[in-house]
Amino acid sequence: MKRLLIFFIIILLTTPFGIAGEISIINPHTGNVIVEEDIFIKSPVISEQVSASKARASISDKRKVFSLDGSGTLYDLQNSELIPWGVERVRAPYVWEVSKGSGVKVAILDSGVDDHPDLNIVEKISLIDSDEGSPDDFFGHGTMVAGVLGARENGFGIVGVAPEVDIYSVKVMNESGGYLSDILEGIDWAIENDMDIISMSFGSPVDSAVFEIKLAEAYNSGIILFASSGNDGGNVVFPARYGSVVAVGNVDSDNEVPFGNIGPSQELVAPGTEILTTFLDDSYVIASGTSFSAPHAAGVAALVLADEEKDPNSLRNKLQEDALDLGTNGKDNTFGYGLVQVSFSSQEDVGDLGERISVLELWKTGAELMFIEIFNSIEDLFSISSNHEARLETIESRNEVLADGIPNYFKYLGSSDRKKMVCGYGEELHLDNYEDLGWSCNFTYRETSRGERVSCRCSRV
Repeated sequence: MKRLLIFFIIILLTTPFGIAGEISIINPHTGNVIVEEDIFIKSPVISEQVSASKARASISDKRKVFSLDGSGTLYDLQNSELIPWGVERVRAPYVWEVSKGSGVKVAILDSGVDDHPDLNIVEKISLIDSDEGSPDDFFGHGTMVAGVLGARENGFGIVGVAPEVDIYSVKVMNESGGYLSDILEGIDWAIENDMDIISMSFGSPVDSAVFEIKLAEAYNSGIILFASSGNDGGNVVFPARYGSVVAVGNVDSDNEVPFGNIGPSQELVAPGTEILTTFLDDSYVIASGTSFSAPHAAGVAALVLADEEKDPNSLRNKLQEDALDLGTNGKDNTFGYGLVQVSFSSQEDVGDLGERISVLELWKTGAELMFIEIFNSIEDLFSISSNHEARLETIESRNEVLADGIPNYFKYLGSSDRKKMVCGYGEELHLDNYEDLGWSCNFTYRETSRGERVSCRCSRV
């Protein structure tokens, strides 16, 4: 009986708990019990802005897009599937033929996740007393995070970084925030249920030894941890600042930092500005915050783990080495090691895919330097019809590459990008090819002082 009592006391002391506003844990290095106040961590401000924004219906009540900046950007998310710019920027689509994150278990510690048709949540639990114990998301923040990480590849809406990842929603806060005791319980749950990754899109300027020790325990158990650096322009917040956690800051589509916290703890940066993702009531939202930078990085980690078995230290080193260095050479306080990028060590698995994607990028972005390198003159390629035949001959010499590359990825592009690809591909002689890609195109030729010019108009079949 005494042994049982002693065992019960040890369990209590080694497990964070909240009694009368206190939490405690045993310091594994000294054996001393650390007792702290159970702090309250506020929810990210960006989510409050989303809740107050006005809805702008894109094409139906079931596919709404909210725009924080009031620009009214609209997307056809009912009849097509888009890859948000951030998902592409971390190079996720380039490896989807090798890995989509299947079998990797990610715990999202947040406000819960809504039952969105574009999300496949394996399990949902709630560790908070409010909201009548419901694991659902009534705030929207956790649903946005989940969409960035793993929106499904299902023919509508958007695609997340790792569309086949196993998402586990662990509700530890509501629209106001959450207590540290509940967050610690969520980390314990992740350890007990063998999670591979924990994603945390919240933070506080308040340090906590109990929090740091519990995260180190999770890291040592084999879980890699990601957290957002914060949005207020100060130093990286906790838990991102702890040594066991990958701190992820924000970059925009120009790879610049319009807002966000920085500091020596900054490890990586990822897209976090004007991110299109899932939201409440089957809708979608355009939002900004380092809250969305963390799941971009977590998604990249899931893609790697689905292809290669790696412990947290090895995976962390790989992410640092594969990052696109921005700012000053090497690690710095603003970008850390750089922009997170997915890459595999077995290049033979993705070499052909990489070549096909390079061709896709050529059509999609119209990158002048790439065109000049391949065809010598961007003006001749796009504008002067007398050079059409030479251009088409060159293109068709790469037909095998194009034939393999376009069908796999064409469907993920937005309508404007698709038009750029189709109109850059040829002339009337190739109308059958356009129809195969789902387009009906007309070409108009006119004489100008610089020669004959061609314009292209395309619409979906």
